[in-house]
Amino acid sequence: MSSRESKTPQPEHNYDYSVEEEWEDIKETIGATQRHSSVPSTPRSAARRRKPGTKTIYIAQSTPTRKLQKPKAPKDDEPPLVDGKEVRRAMKSGVAFTFSYVFDVLYTVVRLMRKPLAILIFLWLLGMLFKQLNSTFRLVLGPLCFIPGISSTLFCYTPPPLPDEGRRPQWADYPKLMDVQTATFEQLLDESAGGSGLSLDIKKAEMATRDLVTLVRVSDLTSKDHLADLLGEFVEDAKRTGRGLQKLNAKIGGAVDSIMAVNDYALHSIEAAKVKDSSALSVLWPFASDKYTREAVLRTFHDAMGVLSAHVQRVILEAQVSLSDLDKLEQTLMTLHELVSREDASISGAKNDLLGELWTHLGGNRRELRTHDDHLALLRSVGTYRARALAHVAAALQTLQGVSEEMEEMRDRVAAPEILGERIPVEVHVKSINAGLERMKEGRMRAKKREEQIVRSILGDGVVHPRLG
Repeated sequence: MSSRESKTPQPEHNYDYSVEEEWEDIKETIGATQRHSSVPSTPRSAARRRKPGTKTIYIAQSTPTRKLQKPKAPKDDEPPLVDGKEVRRAMKSGVAFTFSYVFDVLYTVVRLMRKPLAILIFLWLLGMLFKQLNSTFRLVLGPLCFIPGISSTLFCYTPPPLPDEGRRPQWADYPKLMDVQTATFEQLLDESAGGSGLSLDIKKAEMATRDLVTLVRVSDLTSKDHLADLLGEFVEDAKRTGRGLQKLNAKIGGAVDSIMAVNDYALHSIEAAKVKDSSALSVLWPFASDKYTREAVLRTFHDAMGVLSAHVQRVILEAQVSLSDLDKLEQTLMTLHELVSREDASISGAKNDLLGELWTHLGGNRRELRTHDDHLALLRSVGTYRARALAHVAAALQTLQGVSEEMEEMRDRVAAPEILGERIPVEVHVKSINAGLERMKEGRMRAKKREEQIVRSILGDGVVHPRLG
């Protein structure tokens, strides 16, 4: 009995301790469960070993409650950092504010600049008016420059002419100059095509006359030596005349090329000066002048007149030389006619047919000379060739002398001060130069084609047909 009493308190003590210990573990576990809702914790009492002889009472433990976690959204569904609508709204407001700000600034500036701007516009309009009426004022108020005191002002100042300028033009007249150039050289080019054919005809007649000299030297004529010398002199004169005609045609062609080159240079110089004058500031600045354009027009006009005058004088000299050669050829032909008439009265035919008659008389009927019938035609046409060449050179000389007189008259006219109303716009000068260049190019091409046809017909036929009166 005593042994039971001695043993019973021990399990009661253990019971109480175990129960107390279990309750402490449960409390701690519940507290830990409440503190860490996401991760459940294991009670520390479960790791303890039961003591032998003790009875463990199991108490139903409530299931710890867990907080439900929301599933994380994928990264693609995350909201953007910058909203597009907000950006567009901000841009619209910024642009509106900028325009409003600029407009406010400009409005304030214009409002404050009303009077200064009105004064500037008035001065600009006044300057434009003076610019347009500058030449009129100078012409009307020119007599005031004779009054002492006023003559020394800048208004009356005129730069002294340079000693080497001579009669330098004061204003340009390209329309008149282009008319003179085109009318003159179109005619000369047409005639030069016939001149090339005439020079070839005279050359062939010269060769036939050389054969005639051989016949005269072996003939029975009394004055055969003197006649042969005269025929030799005639051959040299014909040779010189043919070369003179060729040089005259070459001078005319060279003059046309030089004049076209000068006109083309003048055109490009004037256009370049116009570009230089028509800058952005010159449109707004009323006192800006077109001095570069006017200087280019005057300079190129002076050069064009000088080139035309120089070439006209050269062609005139060459035409006079050709005219002198033709006159000498005529004198030699007259001397031959007189000598042959005294030698044989049967040959005293017309002067133009003298060489042909002489050819027939000396050997034209011989059998060995019958193959040279073309010589007879050439010799009979020598007078005709000379007459036509004389007419060609005389017409060219007359045309060139007329051009020279027109150039002198134009030089005097443009050297005088420009009269009010005679001012020619720059655009008219440019159009005139363009038209003149086109006309001279066309005339040059026509003359070249005609010359080629004439030369081809002369060299191809062998017998000369009458043409080009």
